[in-house]
Amino acid sequence: MISYKNDLIIFARWFNKVNHYSFTINKITPTDIRLYKQYLIDNEFKPNTINRKILSLKYFMKWGWNTKKMAYRFPFPKLVKEHSITARWLDKLEQNSLLRHFEKYGKIRDISIIKILLNTGLRIQELCNLKWKHITITDRKGSLIVNYGKGNKSREIPLNKSARLAFEAIDYHVNVGSSDKIFIGQRGNLTPRGIQLMIKRILANTELSDISPHDLRHSFCKNLVNSGVSLEKIAMLAGHERLDTTKIYCYPSYSDLNEAVDRISEEE
Repeated sequence: MISYKNDLIIFARWFNKVNHYSFTINKITPTDIRLYKQYLIDNEFKPNTINRKILSLKYFMKWGWNTKKMAYRFPFPKLVKEHSITARWLDKLEQNSLLRHFEKYGKIRDISIIKILLNTGLRIQELCNLKWKHITITDRKGSLIVNYGKGNKSREIPLNKSARLAFEAIDYHVNVGSSDKIFIGQRGNLTPRGIQLMIKRILANTELSDISPHDLRHSFCKNLVNSGVSLEKIAMLAGHERLDTTKIYCYPSYSDLNEAVDRISEEE
């Protein structure tokens, strides 16, 4: 009963934050449920935890329908399987294609978001929570502090040159030390949903139209593996609580297998 109550409280908080209006049962839509499930997956909750939270919502909404607090019923998404949550990352060609497309069609802010995600591995909510005072940039170095990441844990991420230039492009030196949020949308602080919609809009009708912000986090981790960085270091940078989570990036992608086969080709 306690878990059920906590699941509903957590969902209500997420709902308020994403939709910018107070939660009531009759305001829940199928899109909310689908996005919440994806939010849980993106934040690397275990499959059984995700399923419990989704079932708690299902029972809650069944009660709402039976007591006529909801006007209509709608189908719930399928539960996740124990091994169905797999990481998707972009290979270097896809990453270059992504950057070219954003540089051609995106605003400076949008381009910076993509470069920061690719070069820091931030979760989308962590990106939205960033304030200028969390960023430190000097001539040759930089760092970023993640406050209250998953599990309310903080971590420090070094900024490479690409990430430093991305922050400088959106006026880091003008805002240095400020307590203001870095990423602002038309209606206030930029939200995860706003970033998802921005990416979907710019990549519409391209071969990358189905990517999510979390795929860029996976790409960051896979790039580190391919560069020979140890799993322990990657886990610290990504904020993984368990090393098992980081090990998924050691598994080869199709392009990895394709490259391996090409190496033994007799044709020059």
